[in-house]
Parts: sequence; C-alpha cells; structure tokens
Amino acid sequence: MSPMPRYRRWQLMAMEKNMLNIEHLVSTISDPAIFEKRDGGDGWNISEVLGHLGDTDSYFLARARALAEGGDPPGGSGRSVDERVKDAGYAEQDAMDLLQRWLQASADYHAFLASLPEDDEELWERPGRPADGGGFTLNDQLILSAYHDLDHLHQIVKIIKS
Repeated sequence: MSPMPRYRRWQLMAMEKNMLNIEHLVSTISDPAIFEKRDGGDGWNISEVLGHLGDTDSYFLARARALAEGGDPPGGSGRSVDERVKDAGYAEQDAMDLLQRWLQASADYHAFLASLPEDDEELWERPGRPADGGGFTLNDQLILSAYHDLDHLHQIVKIIKS
C-alpha cells in the first residue's frame, strides 16, 4: 500500500496548523505600528502578505477543482506576484479584514482537498497544463500549499521582529 494517502493527510494537517498559527499571530498584535512595517526595504507589510495568501488559496482552489473535474486549470495572469499585490492595494487595507478573507479562502480550499479521495493516485497525479512547469500535479500543489503558508508565516514573524 502506498504511503501517499498518509503524506497527504500530513500536508492537510500542516495547512491547518499554519492557518491557526497565522491567525493567532496576526490577531494578537497589539502595536498598530507593526502593521506599517515591511519585510525589508521594498518588502511586503502584513496586509500584503495576507492579501497574497487569500489570492493564492482562491487560485489554488479553482485550480484543484479544475484538475479534479478533469479540466485544464486556470492560467496565471501573466503579472508578477508583486505586481498583483501592489495592484490590489493590499498595503492600505485592514489586516484583520484580509485575515478573515484569507481564513475563509483557506478553509474552503482545505475542505475541498479533504473531500477528495486520498487514495486516488490517478487524481492526485493528474498533470496540469504544460505551462504549469511540466504538468504540476494536484499532489505537487498540496505539498507547495503547506510550504507556501509556512514560508509566509515566517515572513510575518520577521516583520514583527524587525
């Protein structure tokens, strides 16, 4: 029996833990000045990080649904992540509103992934479009999702500590 279903459960648990950790960290910030800080000179502030997380989970949910239904996943916008974050104006938006938006997007995405049969290797290994980097699978996306949230959790910690 393949260990992959167990690994997928671990990834889903990691996503849930990342969600809880980010929610706790951001919601307990008591100094409003922290929300003005950036991750380095041209880096993001916490609102931008949260806006990006919400965008990513919304996109990943749409992509996962398309792959699960046997269709082609949606394509990217052609713009860089920095451009999309800046264009959305997240820097000036309320971090708590963006946190709630991301938590909902993340919960929806997590629920969809958890609803998929964990032992259906054909589904989890179904490749996306070649433009996704050679057929980025749903399994690849799950692994990236847990890492992506953890990476941005670390970014938020760095912002707070700066």
